[in-house]
Amino acid sequence: MSFIQKRRIWWEPVAGATSYVVYVGTKVHPINPATFSWGDTPGVISITIPRYTTEIVIPDEWPEFPKKRGTYHIAVTAKDDDGNQSDPLLLSAAFNLTAPPPPRAGGIEFFPRNVTEPDILEDLIETQHSPVSSQTGKMIQRGMEQVKNNEELGNAYFGNKVASGEKEKL
Repeated sequence: MSFIQKRRIWWEPVAGATSYVVYVGTKVHPINPATFSWGDTPGVISITIPRYTTEIVIPDEWPEFPKKRGTYHIAVTAKDDDGNQSDPLLLSAAFNLTAPPPPRAGGIEFFPRNVTEPDILEDLIETQHSPVSSQTGKMIQRGMEQVKNNEELGNAYFGNKVASGEKEKL
């Protein structure tokens, strides 16, 4: 399942409200306060939110919220016990609740060690017997010693030289 970035729509609590209604519209079906008809506006969908909740997380708590990329107009009204609704608080934001498609192809490749190619680790081994003056060089030298002393890592980096007892030559 893809990851969708969540959005939180929130509002301040209203004294006397027993619930809230959140509406969503688009450019095609905008929410216009002059023509807003509290649930009867064509193309506008809504959800009722309980009294003590003053937010909704999109898309988790409102799966019907439009998924398509675009600017959406949100209206939040306070509702009382008698069914009266306040004028809407108007909000607007760009939403995109769809993920891009996954990569179409991929894989994992194993690159076997080719002893005929120059190998930086072998270059380091050859120079480890020369005096090391830099701090970086000393760290590399200590790391090489740790690799040589660990049979599994040594075999991975140096081939069968460690397994066959040739690590003294390294």
